[in-house]
Amino acid sequence: MTITQEKISDLKSLVRINLKKEDYEPKVTEALKKLAKKADIKGFRKGMVPTGVVKKMYGNSVLAEEINKDLNDQMWKYLQDNKIDILGQPIPAPDQAMLDIDINSMADVDFAYEIGLAPEIDLSYIEKAPAFTKYKITIEDKMVDEEIDRIRKRFATYEYPENVEANDILSLTIEELNTDDSLKEGGVSTVSSVMMDLIKKEYQKDFLALTKGGSTEQNVWDIIDRDKEGIAKNILNLTDLTKIDEVGNNFKLTLNNITRSKPADIDEEFFKKVYGENGPKTEEEMRENIKKELDAYFDGQTDGFLINDLYKAVIENVDFPLPDDFMKRWIKVANEKDVTDEEIDRDYPKFAKQLRWDLITRKLIRENNIENSPEEVKERVRQNTIQQLYGYGLRDLGGDWVEQFISKQMNDKEALKQTGEQLLTDKVMYHIKSKVKTKDTPISFDDFKALNDKAGAEEEERA
Repeated sequence: MTITQEKISDLKSLVRINLKKEDYEPKVTEALKKLAKKADIKGFRKGMVPTGVVKKMYGNSVLAEEINKDLNDQMWKYLQDNKIDILGQPIPAPDQAMLDIDINSMADVDFAYEIGLAPEIDLSYIEKAPAFTKYKITIEDKMVDEEIDRIRKRFATYEYPENVEANDILSLTIEELNTDDSLKEGGVSTVSSVMMDLIKKEYQKDFLALTKGGSTEQNVWDIIDRDKEGIAKNILNLTDLTKIDEVGNNFKLTLNNITRSKPADIDEEFFKKVYGENGPKTEEEMRENIKKELDAYFDGQTDGFLINDLYKAVIENVDFPLPDDFMKRWIKVANEKDVTDEEIDRDYPKFAKQLRWDLITRKLIRENNIENSPEEVKERVRQNTIQQLYGYGLRDLGGDWVEQFISKQMNDKEALKQTGEQLLTDKVMYHIKSKVKTKDTPISFDDFKALNDKAGAEEEERA
């Protein structure tokens, strides 16, 4: 067997493999013998089928399988032995004809693969780039006040007064009426909890005048600040939304109960509930603690913005060619479903952008020995899991239950793989961040939000 490489261009080569008959013939013979022992052919006992019969029936398919396997094995061994860095996978050369094989007249095989070669990448831009802006969000007193209000509401107590006030939750019996104000037979009849701020301001006075057991007639569709479908589902509790148009406009709303949230008082008991025994003991200490938490949170947000700026700058300024024609052919060959040339041309710019970033990332990982330890991956899974639970509002679960949930995630191989890839990407970005110059720039929360929203909208347009 001989293998030769012929360079077509800086980013493409042809690899020709001459597979001698004696290289693969013993493997074909052995494969036929194994198949004969397993074959279940009418007229023969299982495992007693003559090799000649198997050869006649399945010989060419066995031959094709063994030749393809041998070619593939030799191709990859050649690439590894010669440390050839390729893109995608080897594919048959454009002029490579189908193999003409015959189990009864085996002969030498000549086959040519085309390979795309990874380009040289110059990353000097990273350290030469102009300084990037690192925003620093100013923590204002009103932010701290809002956070204190939120915490007080989270630890609120509840009262059930007789009279309605602006922020109460009202339990209402809602009954559909006829045009003469009598109850409509078979009409809507349900009980709903409605927050006062869901009721449009111009109608709130009618409810503020109610006491328990009192009622008012209203057009629910008009008074609730939601779309018609939302009112039907969440206020009238309709299960069949196709019948919305059959519901009238006149309803009797009877006040069953009033729930009023009373924010927690800021006292010693409050501090213990929120922070435990070792937390802040005074409102001033609490304010300082909140400022630090907000500062850390906003620093993460602005860091994400900076990281995104770094990504865009690197992808735009680290320029290198790709073997585009090869990659388009590879996409077509490697795709499980048929794709047209038009579809490939349409989607290729996005594919090429991702490929360029993958190559940059791969070079940075290799040259800077960036890697994950199993402990780091597990810790990231732990953090992600706890964050996920917090996102569902599950903050006060028992430690054992949380550990069981984390353990389940640890046993998910796909989750571990994805987490490891994300961790590597984060390490690459923070490596880039450590190499560029940055300048801290103060900014208000509102201005940063507007900037972030604009960047997100521009990203969606490009996508």
